Amino acid sequence: MKYDVTVGIVNYNDYIRTREAVRSILEQTRGVKIKIYVIDNASSDGSAERIANEFSAISIIFCDRNLGYGAANNLVIGLVDSDYHAVVNPDIVLRSDALKELYDFMQENKDVGLCIPAIHYLNGDPQHLPMRDPKLKYLIARRLPLKRLEKHRRHYCMLDENLSEVTDIEFASGCFMFARTALLKETGGFDERYFLYFEDADLSRTIRKRARVVCVPSVKVYHDYMRTSAKKLKYLSIHILSMFKYFLKWRKDDKTCAMNNEKLGVTK
Repeated sequence: MKYDVTVGIVNYNDYIRTREAVRSILEQTRGVKIKIYVIDNASSDGSAERIANEFSAISIIFCDRNLGYGAANNLVIGLVDSDYHAVVNPDIVLRSDALKELYDFMQENKDVGLCIPAIHYLNGDPQHLPMRDPKLKYLIARRLPLKRLEKHRRHYCMLDENLSEVTDIEFASGCFMFARTALLKETGGFDERYFLYFEDADLSRTIRKRARVVCVPSVKVYHDYMRTSAKKLKYLSIHILSMFKYFLKWRKDDKTCAMNNEKLGVTK
């Protein structure tokens, strides 16, 4: 069956939040025909089985091992038949018909290949997730709360831009991505060399070679953000490894961009 929008949610031992994400999507979405897929990355807590029993309208894909975020999402991207596909974290909650709003936006803006809504914390505060392409100085600034690095933090999160209107961005957060399904299939989805982290920055950059990537601030979703890599050494190690993979993959493009900027007298 052809759907207007398909949704992929990767679950890993996260029953409560995955259940809430599924519930909120089913309750809030009214204007489009959707299908939700939960991809379970070999959870040991029985969460996927419990969710399958509670929501008969969704499909569960069981993995025999933890594939990582991008590879798990690719399982769904490869099989769905839809106009648009949403990559949604299990820690996302909808409080409005965001999928219909983004569907309408994409229908009216054929040059956009990927968009994200405004991301807010559960208490309503903005999360500032439209970002520029990762650079080492930005990542250092995010880890070290030094006042002299504030300009880099602001630039990375585009706080020096007016984001009150639809804005082209470089880096769309993987916590909630809304893309043309055909374009995702054309690009091959996420680069599976990233187990976790930077796969969203990488995909954003790949799609930008073919279409616009934008933030649609009139649409809001809510994110129970935990920033695991800042709290656990295991995830910090994965984060650093993915960072090196990203920089190595895109070093030629970055070098070309820097040379062009130098010729134009542009500094960043």
